Parts: sequence; structure tokens; C-alpha cells
Amino acid sequence: MQNKLNINDICPECNSSIIHDNIKGEFICSVCGYVIEDQMQDYGNDVQANNIYNKLSNARASGYNSISYHDFGLHTEIDYQGKDYTGKGFDDQAKKTVTNLRKWNTIIRISNSKERRLSNVLTKINEICSVASFPKVVCETAALMYRIYENKYDTKGKSSICMAAAALYYACKTCCILRSLSEIIKLCSTSDDYSENLKLASKYYRSMVMICEDDEYIILSQNNITTSNEINNKAKIIPTHNSKQKYNYGISNIQTININQYISKLANLSKFDTKIERLALNIAKKTQNHLLSDGKSPNGIAAAYLYIASILLGVNILQIDISKLAGVTEVTIRNRCKDILTGYRITLKVKPITNNFT
Repeated sequence: MQNKLNINDICPECNSSIIHDNIKGEFICSVCGYVIEDQMQDYGNDVQANNIYNKLSNARASGYNSISYHDFGLHTEIDYQGKDYTGKGFDDQAKKTVTNLRKWNTIIRISNSKERRLSNVLTKINEICSVASFPKVVCETAALMYRIYENKYDTKGKSSICMAAAALYYACKTCCILRSLSEIIKLCSTSDDYSENLKLASKYYRSMVMICEDDEYIILSQNNITTSNEINNKAKIIPTHNSKQKYNYGISNIQTININQYISKLANLSKFDTKIERLALNIAKKTQNHLLSDGKSPNGIAAAYLYIASILLGVNILQIDISKLAGVTEVTIRNRCKDILTGYRITLKVKPITNNFT
């Protein structure tokens, strides 16, 4: 149904322009005040929104469509209240009918084992994201990665918890969010099966990276698209003895995380003084070298920068405290400090204290 009156029409009484009153739902003449049409139907949003996100969330029709749901949010749910639209309760025959409808609705939504696995993994992804307070983009990216992985590789018999953790860790790497795989596993597993789930999630993550990266490279090559943040922008051609070209694809969609983010994260967790964090970031900026960080844990390097900055500022911080926050050992921090101090010379400019005597 649509309103028959056009806003460009004129008043039938005085041939003047008309005004649309959005609050009352009326078309009124601007000169004589004649109400041309009232009780207009409003097809807009329930609430006036200032941005696109509020506008989409306050739409009148349909629910929230997202790739993080196995049916993309296009499903129907029958509640358990046992009442009709007027608030009256059902009789016994109607209750049996509604119960059967609810049962068959659930069966139709998840019809086979593949959809059941997809529903379990995506439900676990949403649960972990709500507990860890991940942004919505991480949840949807993890759901997309798992869908790509499931379409190309059979996930039958794999743990849904480990698959969800691997997909979320992959999404965090893609979205430049500092969360380790062990932190994600702790949110969805107990202390008894923590180590086993961590091994399985690491295995699934490596497999997911290989499959998803190949899929993205094919899409980019078909559309002749190259991204600016690729680690290896082009495929490396390796010649072989039979004159065929072998392509070695590099990581393209995983963003490179700077060591400054690790330093800021550890400084915020340990509640260090801002001077220590600022000096650690300055030292890290002046000692940027891939030979110093290649093959080494970024948490250990960030902890070493913070420890050196605290020593230079005269703040007494124990290595054991930083090591517990960074998840590394004290020996690792000492070794990283040794590498930094051996490769670079740190000079301090000390200002003398001037005493003005009268």
C-alpha cells in the first residue's frame, strides 16, 4: 500500500502548495490550512538515526542479517509463551499444534550434518566474541573464514570449539587485534583440556591459513586486484627441471602488527607510568631491525623494551612481573635485552642540577 497523494500536488481549495506533517501524518495546505489527507502511513524507520548503523538497526521490517549466523539471520522462531497475538492462552489442541510446528521448524532449519556443524561452530564464535568483547567485524570475519574453509575442506569429526578458536584467531590477525591463541582458548575451554585444545586449534589455524590464502589469491588474480598491505605482493616463480613454473604464494590478507602495539598492550596491562611507555616506544622506533625480531616472540621483545626503559628512568620493576604479563620467561627477557644492548648503543643526556645561591 502506498499513499495516493503526491507531494507535488496543490491544494484543491486555493491552488497553493501543500505541507507534509511527519508527526501527525497529514498533508496540509500552506495558505488556507485545509487538511487534504490525514492518517498517512509511515514507511520509514521507527527512530530517527544520525548514522547508517543506527538506521539499519532501527528498520521496521526484517531482522538483523549477518554472516555470523548459519542461515544469515533469515529464520523464524516460535516462542514458548503459548499465547496468541491478543494475549489469550492456547487450548490443548492448539498447544499440541504449536509444539509440532516448533519441532518441525527446528528440524527444517538444520536439515543435515553439515548445517549442524556450521551452526555449532558459528554459535561458539558468537559466544566467544560476546565474552571477549570483540567487535562485530571480528565475528563476521571469523564466520567468513570458517565458511571458506568448510567449502573447500571437510570438517567432519573436528572439534567445534577448536575450529571456532582458530577462526577467531585468524580474524584477529586479519583485523590487527592483539589476541593470542592461548587467550582465546582459555575463554572457551577448561583447565583439563586446555593443552589439547590449544594443539588442535594451532593445527586447524595452520590449515585454515593455507586454504583461505589460496582462495583469496585466486579471487585477486581473477579480478586483477593487488592490495597494498601484502607481505608478498606477487607470487614467487621457482624454476624447475621440467621448465614448468611453480608458484609459491605468500600471506596477503594477514596484516603486519607493529611492535608498538605489543608495547602499548603490556604497558596498559601492567599499568606502568606513561613515561616508561613513551621511552620504550622511542627506543623501539630507533632500533627497528628485522634481524632483531625475526623468529622471536613479539611479547618478549616488547617486554625487553619496557624493562630497559624502566631501568633508564630509575623505576624498579621486576623481571618476573613483566614475564607473567607477557607470557614469556625471565630468561627470554634477559636474552632480548642482551640482543638490543649488543646491537645498539644507548646514550643518555643528563642535565646538571643548577643551584642558584644568593
